[in-house]
Amino acid sequence: MARKICVSMAMALFFGLLSSGWGRPNAAIAAEKLVPFPQPLISEGTQAGLDLLPPLPFIGATMDLPRVRQEQEELLTAATQTEIVDETEYAVSWTGITDLHLDVSRARIEGEKWIEVSLSDQMLYAWHGEQLENEFLISSGIQAYPTVTGVFRMWARTPSQTMSGGDPDAGTYYNLPNVQWVQYFYGEFAFHGTYWHDNFGTPMSHGCVNLTIEDAEWLFNWTFPEWDGSGGWLRTTESDATLVWVHR
Repeated sequence: MARKICVSMAMALFFGLLSSGWGRPNAAIAAEKLVPFPQPLISEGTQAGLDLLPPLPFIGATMDLPRVRQEQEELLTAATQTEIVDETEYAVSWTGITDLHLDVSRARIEGEKWIEVSLSDQMLYAWHGEQLENEFLISSGIQAYPTVTGVFRMWARTPSQTMSGGDPDAGTYYNLPNVQWVQYFYGEFAFHGTYWHDNFGTPMSHGCVNLTIEDAEWLFNWTFPEWDGSGGWLRTTESDATLVWVHR
């Protein structure tokens, strides 16, 4: 009986060592610890920074929560510092930092293009100085995911992207390929075309401003007439960082 117990304990120890990485090449162990640097801003309705946290390494994991927490904080700090350095070359930062004037009255008087979004009316107004050039019904964020309010500058655009987010366990997960005519005005809040509903005039989104695909295309071309048809991410300059005013 004693021999059987010893054999069982030895086998348990052996498999425990295997699961923790013993016996494997160092490169394999190191690969498990690599955390790819996150790509900023790809989903609608998620908080910037949360995707930087590495998953808990359940294989060979210890429940040393202070150590895990320290690693997460170090990763976030490094990423934030990198973003600050990288953002200095742009007219508008995705975090909302800008050297450009944020004054609706000035834009109106000086004949600048600017966008007004009324959340209470669920309307978007495209202004050129004091001249109203177009207006559209929208769908803003629902109560659980409200659209941010304030005065901002457009900071990035892309003609098409995939948007995903939410929680599968809570039944809120979504994955939407080929979302067209996307224009970010603050963090992950954007104007974009919408093909998965036509209930415009009613809040429907995770915080973004939904438009019909046709209206979103018009707005994209109006705010960015220099667009040459290229894809990918397009950062704004001082000349095309359109002013955006979102209010109740």
